[in-house]
Amino acid sequence: MAEPNRIGKVVGDRFRIDELIGRGAMAEVYRALDLQTQAYCAVKVVRHTHVNDSVVLARFAREAEVQAKIRHRNVAALLGSGLTDKKEPWLAVELLRGKTLRGVIKAGAIEPRRAASYAWQALQGLDAVHAQGILHRDLKPANIMLEPSQGPVDRVVLIDFGFATFDGSAKLTLQGTVVGSLTYIAPERLAGTPTDKRADLYAIGVILWEMLMGAPPFSAEDDYDLIDMQVNVPAPHLDPSLPKALDDLLLRALEKDPKLRWPDARSMATALEVAAQRLTG
Repeated sequence: MAEPNRIGKVVGDRFRIDELIGRGAMAEVYRALDLQTQAYCAVKVVRHTHVNDSVVLARFAREAEVQAKIRHRNVAALLGSGLTDKKEPWLAVELLRGKTLRGVIKAGAIEPRRAASYAWQALQGLDAVHAQGILHRDLKPANIMLEPSQGPVDRVVLIDFGFATFDGSAKLTLQGTVVGSLTYIAPERLAGTPTDKRADLYAIGVILWEMLMGAPPFSAEDDYDLIDMQVNVPAPHLDPSLPKALDDLLLRALEKDPKLRWPDARSMATALEVAAQRLTG
């Protein structure tokens, strides 16, 4: 079934859809004009073929519900949500014009001070997320945007809260099902044991390690081998040319036992500030 032509439509009596800029399996993303502010934003609309898919609708509603609770410069801002005249759920968010961290890492390792800044900013956003009792659960380079900034380093923005969960919320995945990329999933999630915010900190640890070294700490061609490494193999050390304080920070972030990791995003960010002071490049 072809998607309806949404160009020129106004949703929520506020957002005029101007141009299709992205298409995924679940939704289409449009550049839209906010008629209240005259600023451009992005409007994400569930594809018409999925308007009766209860799982897709629940995840889309969760994304809107979660992002409505957070206002922070390192988290994508939600501007509005609702239904189109064809009963398709939509949400409007700030228009991000930068690139994903994934695209940057593909070119190789990132200069250490810049990598530390990216991780520090991600931890600031994550601290705001966790302060609302929310777990992101799908942190990976593809879900971290780098927005052009007036400062020396891009602004980091956390996106895609479709798999997020928070205290008292309903489960959106079947028991025994793990969501997210295996490369960034904490061992306790793979083992099916209860998780908390320290699972998100593990993901940040993997991402920072990958930024510094150009590849993630654990990789394998076979998913079962990768799961075994995540659950059982100790994290490797960074290149010895990098400060020991940074290596120690990541070894703690990548502990298999969550009780041995940093207790929260703020404490990990503070330790990263100290370690980054020893970076020369």
